[in-house]
Amino acid sequence: MLNLARSVLLRRSTACQQRFLSSSSSSDNDDQNSKKASTTADAKTTEKGQKQSDKDETEKSAVKLSSSEKSPEKSSLSKEEDSKYVIVGPDGVPYDPSKDPEYTDDFYSYKYPQYFTKHLGLKRALKIVKEDLSLLKKGRIHKTREEIGCPNHVDVAIFGGGIIGASIAYFLKEKAPFSLNVAVFERDPTYTRASTTLSAGGIRQQWQHPENIMMSMFTADFLRNAKRHLAILDKGEPPDVSFTPQGYLTLADETQAEQLIESHKLQIEMGALVELYTAERIKEKFPHVNTDGVVVGSYGVQNEGWFDPWALLLGLKAKAQCLGVEFVHADVLDFNTRKMHGHWDAETDEQTETAHYVVLREPDGNVKHCEFALGVVACGANSGQIARLLGYGSRRGVRSVEFPVEPRKRYVYVFNCRDGPGLDFPFLIDSTGAYCRREGLGGNFICGRSPAPEEEPDVDNLDVDYSYFESEVHPLLAARVPAFEAIKLKGGWAGFYDYNRLDQHPIIGRDPYYRNFFWATGFSGHGLQMGPAIGRAIMEQIIYDEYKTIDLSRYDWQRVLSNRPLALDNCV
Repeated sequence: MLNLARSVLLRRSTACQQRFLSSSSSSDNDDQNSKKASTTADAKTTEKGQKQSDKDETEKSAVKLSSSEKSPEKSSLSKEEDSKYVIVGPDGVPYDPSKDPEYTDDFYSYKYPQYFTKHLGLKRALKIVKEDLSLLKKGRIHKTREEIGCPNHVDVAIFGGGIIGASIAYFLKEKAPFSLNVAVFERDPTYTRASTTLSAGGIRQQWQHPENIMMSMFTADFLRNAKRHLAILDKGEPPDVSFTPQGYLTLADETQAEQLIESHKLQIEMGALVELYTAERIKEKFPHVNTDGVVVGSYGVQNEGWFDPWALLLGLKAKAQCLGVEFVHADVLDFNTRKMHGHWDAETDEQTETAHYVVLREPDGNVKHCEFALGVVACGANSGQIARLLGYGSRRGVRSVEFPVEPRKRYVYVFNCRDGPGLDFPFLIDSTGAYCRREGLGGNFICGRSPAPEEEPDVDNLDVDYSYFESEVHPLLAARVPAFEAIKLKGGWAGFYDYNRLDQHPIIGRDPYYRNFFWATGFSGHGLQMGPAIGRAIMEQIIYDEYKTIDLSRYDWQRVLSNRPLALDNCV
């Protein structure tokens, strides 16, 4: 269908150019063209008695081809007949859409609205001249990647350019630098509202699922070797991710102690360096911490801490671009689907579909259409919008399931405590769910706490509710660290979790209906520390059609379709 549109576009452009040229020609040229057409017809005539009639027929054909070579007074064609013969190629063969079995008006409704104008050739030529002059004024002759805009077709289209999307693009091009054409579509390239740049930047291995432990261990190793992984020849060193190796200290009361001990056994089996502390040991190692009500604590000795999310994102993006990935500033409007022969929906006994065309809107409002072979949804908190565009929650069969990922707003507060803990203060996770860690030097700290279900804030904006800090966060921190009673609140920010309301675990893997789609979303606040591992996992699914390093099959779509949530895993 795409080739058909291009053919129609070429033919219409040719006809319109003929209109423009013929309207500015003189009457002498008209006579000369008529004589040329007559001479051509005479050369093809085989019988002398039909010479004149063939000449007349040739002249009528010439009228159809040019549509305006003769003056309006001399033309006997109506407007309907004139429009009928506009789509004529240089070979003189008219195109009749009614006789084309693959023709459909649906393709034209919003895919190429800026092209199908009456004088396409002239408008396009003027636009190109203006763009060239603008570039010359800037001292350039070529457009930048951002100025070129949306590509017409790619092998892999990644929707979402945060830490997950950038990691997927990086690992794909690292593994297949020449065989795959990869594009990342991101609607906010400044990342002012991205969950990646608004996170607290922590990484830990203290999980209850083996997959999460292994993913965090891989990310820790990636961070330690980030300069080697993300270095670009002749571009200097990549951004410093500022990895601060300081362990998490997770505190448990009587109701949480047994689970914390069981999780610790699994972490040791997986190779994580985590220690269990009694209340006395915690008080000895971290004297600022009040251990009242604490039964046991877990402390990460290695591969835990925090880092700069913005620096890691910039490094991954720059390296991916160096490898050939296109980052496109565009917003997804819709998808075009088509039936997939030989594949059936088990519930409805209908043919499944593939989504190979995405409709995009560029920043200037221009609507573009891009064809892709494989699509990856890594939109984080906005993944639900993509699911709705694909029909989830509103169709029959598999797509009748409501997609469980939605945005949830979380606050991060910054305060200063002059007489607070020093450089040895850990990333503290209290038994109440409140957390706190040091931010740089000078007595600065950041903190937060996930609200109860009845306290969930509105997600229409990113405004910060400072009363929540005063009532729900500060009292808990002051009780756990007495030095925090005298603090000065300096500010805060808000960001979105891609919250999976089913079980707060990610949805990773191939789509159950659209077989050319993959998903990597629903991390519920932990996507940053798992980003590099997820990028490698999706790369393995695309290239090898299986997981080669960490098997993430338990996070696929099956539990969503059957409504079987996994056990929670120390979500903060």
